[in-house]
This record gives sequence, structure tokens and C-alpha cells, in this order.
Amino acid sequence: MTAFRLTDAGAWDAFVEVAAHHAFPQLWAWGELRVEAGWRPIRLAVGADPAHPVAGVQLLLRRVPLSGWSLAYAPRGPIGDLGDPSVRAALVGAMEAVGAEERIGRVRVDPEVTADEAFGAALMDPPWREAPKVQPPTTRLIDLRADRDALWSALGRKHRQYVSKAGRAGVTVEQLDPTSDAATTASALADFDRIYRLTAARAGFAVRIPEYYQRLWAAFAPAGRARLFFAIQDGQRVAALLHLACGDRVAEVYGGMTDAGAASRANYLLKWEAIRTLADEGLGTYDLWGLATGGIRKFKEGFGGTEVTWVGARDLPLHRVGDAILGAALAGHAARTRLRALGRSRNAEPAASPD
Repeated sequence: MTAFRLTDAGAWDAFVEVAAHHAFPQLWAWGELRVEAGWRPIRLAVGADPAHPVAGVQLLLRRVPLSGWSLAYAPRGPIGDLGDPSVRAALVGAMEAVGAEERIGRVRVDPEVTADEAFGAALMDPPWREAPKVQPPTTRLIDLRADRDALWSALGRKHRQYVSKAGRAGVTVEQLDPTSDAATTASALADFDRIYRLTAARAGFAVRIPEYYQRLWAAFAPAGRARLFFAIQDGQRVAALLHLACGDRVAEVYGGMTDAGAASRANYLLKWEAIRTLADEGLGTYDLWGLATGGIRKFKEGFGGTEVTWVGARDLPLHRVGDAILGAALAGHAARTRLRALGRSRNAEPAASPD
């Protein structure tokens, strides 16, 4: 078994889409999307030859300022036949070799694997160690291979009532055609951004600049790996869901609704129609992409599926000194970030009353 870097996007994605534990952040387009944020992607695999990889990982490298070392992150990776100890050893060896070439102090991985699996159990033991959370460690997976009646029956009673209520209120669902002209696509993405920002302001989470979602759509949609659904009420888009697909799996990555959409329960009908449509497309698994807490968790749980907890982020030190330097540098960065956030909080004006 040998190690090699894959430099052909088509060959890499063909491997990713059928590999065990595959997920969209390991696709070529995701790595390229992160370049503008300062990351440099490397696609590393092991196998008999480059045409037949059995395991691999897309590493995103970032040089930590003033440290002389890089941190490598594998978003939702590694992937492949990593239940085999010899394959795991080969891939770790490949990462160590790349680490020496690129001055990588540590690798952070975050695969879709549970601690009950051989691969996940291995990640719980030294030299691997626990790392700060990056991607959602707990989610719900809906089996889209079930028939329509079974999918509908899996919804909670209130969820079924709200889906029906939205339909009676005249809410409809539309999907953006990935082959739409530039003006139609731009209008849809602008509406998505508007809805998502309203949701973020209401829920208190951060959003990216509009251009990010435009780049994401441009990167994933041409290959059929992006879906964008809207709920329509009185001619207006009042809720949105954006999905990214990889092989037979699809993840609900971004979503939101306006106040009008919330009042009409448009988000319930929208999610149900997305589940139904994606099942009809032949996709196998629908990932709700995290559960959060409180109302969001209850909302997602009401659509059925099975709760799954992944092993979470794990670090592998590649160089003792480099790892220690990175640890100190990252701790300092985190402390400065907390101080800036505290300063903004103290200087911020009082929040407006919800009334």
C-alpha cells in the first residue's frame, strides 16, 4: 500500500462519493471554497495505486502566524476503509510524511464515525486526543429509502398537523433549477440571504457575507450537488433550505424563515417537501446537520430519523515541538478573541425589546 496526492478533481470526487464515511466537506469543491478564507487544500490517499484509493483525506492547511508551523484540518474526514488497522496505519503514516514536508504540527480530524465502530474506537485512544468541537457532533439521520407512507408516519403528530395547516393556508414549495439563468439564480440567492439573515438576527448566530453563498452555489450546483428550496406565501419567499449532497447522502446545511413563514408554519411544509423530493431523487440519507438545543432540536426531532453521535473532533500531534508551539499560539488567539468579544459586548447598545 502506497500513499499519494490526488490532483485531479474528478478522480478525487469519484473516490469520495463512494468511500465509507463520505461527506460533502471532503469534496474537492469544499476545499477550493475555503481557499479564500486562508486554507490550502491537499488531497491525500492510500492504496495499491492512485486509480484505486482505499482511504483518503482532504486536509486544509493553514499557517499559524508567528509560529512557523501549520495546522491541518480534515473537515468530516478521513474517509474510506478505515476499519482495517493496516489501512489506518498507512493513512496516518502518509499524514506524518506530509506533516514533515509541510511543517504541520498537528492534524485535526472530524469524521462521520461513531465510537462503536472500529475506526471511531481507534480515534478515542492515544496518540489521538480530544479537540474543540468544529462540526456538529450530534445529528439526526433520516433513511430516505423508506416508502412515502413510512416517511410521513415518522413525523410527529404536531408536525403532520403543521404541514397540513401550511398547505391549507396556500403555502407552496419551489426548487431552484441549478441550470437557471444568472438573473434567476442571483434573485433566488438574494432571497435566501435575506431570509437567512433575518433568521440569524432572531436566533443570534453569525452569517457569512452574501458572496460566500454565491460561491458555494457556483461550486456545488453545476455538478448537481446543491439544492435550494423555498416556501412561497402570497407570492413571497418566506422560508428557505439549502442542501449539499455527496454520493447517496444529502445534508441540510442552511435554512431559515421570515416571521410570516413562522406564523403560517411554512418551514414545516418546506422541510417535508424537501425530504419527499430528495427521497424521490433516489438519495439514501438525509442529514439534519446538527440538533442544537431547545426549540430547534424539538423541531428537527419531529421529522423522524435516528439520532447519531459522532466521535467529534480529534487531534493527532505530528511533531512534538510544533504541536506545543501551535497549542500556545492557538490559546493566545482564543484569549484575544474572547477579549474582543467582551469589549464589543460592553460597548454595544442595549438590545431592543421584542415588543
